Amino acid sequence: MNTVTTVRLILLTLLTLVVTSCATVSPSHKTHKSDLVKKHDATTSNHQFPADTSSAELNKMKTLEGRWKSTTSMFGTENQEVFTEYRVTAGGSAVMETIFPGTPHEMVSVYYDDDDGKLAMTHYCMMRNRPHFTLGASSKNEFKFDVTKVEGLVSEDTPSMGAITLRFIDDNRIASTCESGNGDEHAPMTVEYTRVVK
Repeated sequence: MNTVTTVRLILLTLLTLVVTSCATVSPSHKTHKSDLVKKHDATTSNHQFPADTSSAELNKMKTLEGRWKSTTSMFGTENQEVFTEYRVTAGGSAVMETIFPGTPHEMVSVYYDDDDGKLAMTHYCMMRNRPHFTLGASSKNEFKFDVTKVEGLVSEDTPSMGAITLRFIDDNRIASTCESGNGDEHAPMTVEYTRVVK
């Protein structure tokens, strides 16, 4: 047997081993993937979400879900139509409020229960700061949110939101009053909203 024949036999043997090995591994590999999917499905189906322990106040905020309309002159146009949207999210543990959605003035507030089970809110302002609020005085149809701290202030005079009072007029009308906050002295401003989409 010459050298060329020997090399050919070795290569043929190696090729046979590789093909046999692939044929053996492939079904096992498929089974392995299938097992992973089954394990994932079992884990998902057995996973229990925590019980909903939302405060009465957070549940009241959830009733605002939908799109609300108002008018304002704060951006230089008289009686400009503006919108605010509320959406329940995170398994019912939070309410996201998007103020002036789709505009350069868009801002977001997130309402949630803090570790003590008390309604709280963080506002993500177009001024690039983040006031944190907790519920102060409240009644069935009126929530007052007091500022507890403000993060992201560039300086001590950087304007930020002050205390907010949210009044539930009826199922489809609310009024929001904002007091002056850090570096921004003004009389309380009230905006009344009407629900347009539930």
